[in-house]
Amino acid sequence: MLTPVERQSALTYGRDCETDADCDPRLRCFFSMVIHHSYCVDSRCMTDSQCPEGFTCQTYTSASGKDLLNACSLVGDRKEGEVCAGFTRERQYGCEQGLRCHYRCGRPCQPDDPASCPEGFFCQDLPTGAVCQPTCEGRTCPEGQQCISVAPRISICATVHGENCQQTPCEQEQVCTVSDYPLSPGEAWMGCRQPCDTQAEGPFCPEDSVCDLYQCRKKCTPGDSSICGDGYICKHRTDELWLCESNHRTASTD
Repeated sequence: MLTPVERQSALTYGRDCETDADCDPRLRCFFSMVIHHSYCVDSRCMTDSQCPEGFTCQTYTSASGKDLLNACSLVGDRKEGEVCAGFTRERQYGCEQGLRCHYRCGRPCQPDDPASCPEGFFCQDLPTGAVCQPTCEGRTCPEGQQCISVAPRISICATVHGENCQQTPCEQEQVCTVSDYPLSPGEAWMGCRQPCDTQAEGPFCPEDSVCDLYQCRKKCTPGDSSICGDGYICKHRTDELWLCESNHRTASTD
């Protein structure tokens, strides 16, 4: 962490970058999820006391993925085990006070001490610091929910929309997709999707689908979501293209 005078003397401070090599040796190239842009910067905090009220000091990786940087991040509403955004300007996506965000909110823990995490969590050792992550393996989920794997070793109890393709395997050419979202905790959207590539000769999508984001997605008619299934809704991708998408809560629908 540099002093204000040292920052002023760093000629590349705040400048655009692609790699750490574009920055002063004392700085690192950092990609901000807030502005979706990379710039040269140093750590801005070491403890929460060095951050403004309502912010907490969190650790992130630089563009190289090797070096670490500390930055003041907004304290939010997301609870332990919920999906989060680590560097955000929206409270709805930040973790509660005392939690750290690594895709999901978790309290700091000690990898060699399982008791440092609450029941239903395990300690995951990460370059940015060990945090508790959820697991429902070997546990009974509440009625109406199922234990879903959402990442290696990480699993959650969730109400499943679509087909639980972790229980019923997909056909050979398809892949099982799992999605959950910060504002829809306790829910997961699952299904078998056929990979596709608009630049290749194949494979092609079925007649009722279109290749979008490298997956075949079902087309639908505006105002009619009946073809999409429970938990899905017909949404427009362009003026002419409407697709079945997960009906999860977003900031704009609060």
